[in-house]
Amino acid sequence: MKMIPKYIVFNINMPDSSGYSLPVGQGDNQDELHEKFSGDNYVIKPVDGREEW
Repeated sequence: MKMIPKYIVFNINMPDSSGYSLPVGQGDNQDELHEKFSGDNYVIKPVDGREEW
């Protein structure tokens, strides 16, 4: 069973052709994501409407 992550990490300095920031990581532990993706280039956003399947 695949679970939907709680958080997605975006690199705000890597826009796609439409200008949206590209996702570069995901996970359930926000502290671990902050350790791996630190700095002004990264934004960690919670996944809204997360539902287990």
